[in-house]
Amino acid sequence: MADGLLNKASIILTPTGYKAGTLYNVAPVVEPYEDFDFARASVASRVNSSGLVEMVGRTLSSELVTNGDFATDSDWNKGSGWSISGGEAISIGGANFTSLNQEIGATSGKTYKVIFTISEYTSGQLFLNIQGSSITYTSADTFTAYVVAGGSRLYFVSGSGSNQFIGKIDNISVKEIIDTNNIPRISYDSNGDNGHILLEPTSTNLIPYSEDFTTYSIQGRIELISNSTTSPDGLTNSTKIIPTAVSGTHKLREDLSTVTGTFTQSIFAKQGGYKNILLWDDTTSSGIGVNLDDLSIFRNQNTLGYNIESFDDGWVRVSVSYSLTSQQLLPSIYIYDNSATPQIVFTGDGTSGIYIWGAQLEALSYATSYIPTLTGSTETRATETATGAGSADLINSTEGVLYAEIAALVDTDTTYPNRGFSISDGSISNTIFIYFQSALNIFSCNVLTGGVTQFYNSTASYDVTSDIKVALKYKTNDFALWINGVEVATQTSGNAPSGLNKLSFDNGGGGDDFYGKCKALAVFNQALSDSELTQLTT
Repeated sequence: MADGLLNKASIILTPTGYKAGTLYNVAPVVEPYEDFDFARASVASRVNSSGLVEMVGRTLSSELVTNGDFATDSDWNKGSGWSISGGEAISIGGANFTSLNQEIGATSGKTYKVIFTISEYTSGQLFLNIQGSSITYTSADTFTAYVVAGGSRLYFVSGSGSNQFIGKIDNISVKEIIDTNNIPRISYDSNGDNGHILLEPTSTNLIPYSEDFTTYSIQGRIELISNSTTSPDGLTNSTKIIPTAVSGTHKLREDLSTVTGTFTQSIFAKQGGYKNILLWDDTTSSGIGVNLDDLSIFRNQNTLGYNIESFDDGWVRVSVSYSLTSQQLLPSIYIYDNSATPQIVFTGDGTSGIYIWGAQLEALSYATSYIPTLTGSTETRATETATGAGSADLINSTEGVLYAEIAALVDTDTTYPNRGFSISDGSISNTIFIYFQSALNIFSCNVLTGGVTQFYNSTASYDVTSDIKVALKYKTNDFALWINGVEVATQTSGNAPSGLNKLSFDNGGGGDDFYGKCKALAVFNQALSDSELTQLTT
């Protein structure tokens, strides 16, 4: 926003302060501040200023395990065949389903993050649980698991018979995942630039394990290496898909229930020797093939669209949309070879592969921000609303300007046809409404007084997914719409609305919520001059 005009604005919102349930305005600077009421009945992810994906509203409790590094032979209940020595817990077998366990005070139904190391592995199965469903381990590594507790006690259980666990474990940590809802998101572009307020519709990730690809079906000749490199969230928890040294196709597949409608599949991927990846639905033969090196497309079949977004450290988020009528949904991930014309059938070298993380499938025509599914069930991000800022003292019903710097999430959205923001009297009868329409790149404004349209304009001259600076001047017999420094529409007749006292990310009456990115929003209590509107929107 043009700095010289800031002192004329009665309300200014920029990506700055917030708390649960509130999005703070930077003006007015004296009480009453008339901030936005914000609601989202879930946590949600954002890209932070370092370019990392993180959860907003999600924290971890203090450590619940005592003596997790086995510095002493204490605090643990050791079953037959278990011992503690040399800073490790050791299992030599000798009995079926014998355990190492500790009371950690977990609460049934809550989710816990468990990290531990199998420092040496000889044979057998090790089961992890918190008096609930078990996770099985059969190799040496440092593991991260998200466990829904069925009771208060942590268990590591050896298998039975020939599957008794022979090995050592160490460095055990358990922390409760604590979610705080209704916290606004200030997100950034994938490179950490361009801070903006992010508002999205509700969406569900239908993939039950978004970061654990051992749950996928291995179709073809694939080896999976967990915790291979640093992921887009900054943790070492990505998976490397390695085509084995056998000729054939190399893919993972997730089999989901029969569904119908429009779906978008997305994943974060990074080249690790191979660079060509295909996101595909086997039932409809639909998908997109992407070269992760130069981001070129080598295959595009039966899709409704796709998107490619680069992140730091070579990560790329690939998404593709397709339509299903009555088929079984079988989202797959294929690796192609590195030839100039990528081939689906080839022999791997047994070492090179592609790193993946953050799989997502949504019943939308585009991909939204990442929704982690960590415990084997789908997860839903609730819809977001920001409403109720302003007052009659801050919004002039006789004349003024509504200004914003915004971008849409997608250029076409038939699910949410009108996505906008307004100043109003709390109804759609008296409102100044600026919004994205459902059709391709349609951007509109509408001024209603007593339920009757006074000034309307619609344009398809802009890419709505890029930043748009828009200002709507209203005054009886003097209306004008300015976009990116240009006056695109005027009208010299019509009455200004009455009773304006609310600024909201909706149509004024509680519908047509804004979904997109907002870098600035402001209300001016007087109609600015043409030169000022040029300066404001350029």
